[in-house]
Amino acid sequence: MGDWQRWRETVADQARLREWRRDGVLDAAATAAARKTLGPAPDAALWRWFLDRLALWLGVALCAAGVICFIAANWEHIGKFTRLYGMQALVIAAVAVAARLGLARLGGQAALWLAMVLLGGLLALIGQTYQTGADTWELFTLWAALALPWAFAGRHAALWLLWVAVANIALGLWADTAGSDWMNDERSMTLVGLFDLALYCLWSIAAARWAEFAGHAGPRLLAAAALFCLSPPAILAAIDHVAPEFGYELCAWLAAIAVLTAFELRRRRDRAVFAMLLVAAIGVSTVWLYRLATYFLFTRHDEPAALWLVLAMVVVGEATAGALWLRRMDQQMEHREARA
Repeated sequence: MGDWQRWRETVADQARLREWRRDGVLDAAATAAARKTLGPAPDAALWRWFLDRLALWLGVALCAAGVICFIAANWEHIGKFTRLYGMQALVIAAVAVAARLGLARLGGQAALWLAMVLLGGLLALIGQTYQTGADTWELFTLWAALALPWAFAGRHAALWLLWVAVANIALGLWADTAGSDWMNDERSMTLVGLFDLALYCLWSIAAARWAEFAGHAGPRLLAAAALFCLSPPAILAAIDHVAPEFGYELCAWLAAIAVLTAFELRRRRDRAVFAMLLVAAIGVSTVWLYRLATYFLFTRHDEPAALWLVLAMVVVGEATAGALWLRRMDQQMEHREARA
C-alpha cells in the first residue's frame, strides 16, 4: 500500500503542478524548481511498475477465488481426503513461495496473503467435512487467530485489511448467534462499529511508526466501516420508539464522529474521511430533527407540509456548508504544499 500511495501522490502532485502553472499561481522558474523537487513525471517505466503490482494482486485474488470456487463446484466429485490434502498442499505451497521470495518483497507478501485466504478455506473444509458442530463465528475467530502472526510477519497493509475483514465477520457472527438475549441487531452493529473505530485509532497511531500503515486505504475503509455500522442504530434510536431515545446508540455515533474528526484534524487531514463524516452527520441529524419536530411540535400523522420544506432547506444548507468547508480546507492544504 505504501508503494501504491507514493505512485498515486506522484501522479496527483504532477497534475496539481500543471494546474498551478496554467492558472498562473507559479511562474516558469517556480515550476521548474517544483518539478526538480518532485522528481520526474510518471513515465512508461513507472506506469509499468504500477501495472505489474496491480496485475500481481489481481492474479493472487483470482487464484484464491478460483480455488474456493473449484472445490465448491466439484464437491460431489472430489473425495474427502483429496479435498483436505489438496487444500493443505496449496496452503503449504503458498507459504513456501512466500518464504522463498522473502517477506520483504512484494511477491512474498502477496503469496502470504494468498496463504491467509486459503487457510480460511481449509478451516471451512475441515468443519464441513467432519461436521465438527462448531458455529460459524468460531470458524472465523480461529481463522483470525491463526492468521494474526502472518499479518505481523508480512508487514503489508493488504494482510492487515484481510485480517480486519475476518475479525469483523467473526465479531458480527458472534453477536448475532452467540450473544446474550440483550444483544439485538442494533447492539450488534454498534459493537462492530466501535470495534472498527478502535482499529482505526490503532491504525492511525501505528502509521507514525511503521510504513505498512502509512497509506490512506486502511483508515478510509475503517472509518467507512465504523460510520456504516454506527449510523443506522443512531437513526433507529430516533424513529423506532414512541419517543426518541438518547441512548447508547446515539452516544456511540457521537463518539465516533468526535474521535474521527479529532484524529483527522491532528494527524491525517484526509478529505475522503471528512466527506464521509459530513454525509453521516447530514443523514443522522436530519432524521433526528424530523423526529424531534414530530414528537414535540406535531404528531407523525399531521405534520405540516412546511416541515418537509424546512428539512429540505436544512439538508441543502448542511450540504452547502460542508462543501464550502471542504473546499476551504483543500485550498489551505494546497497553499501549504505550494509554500513547502
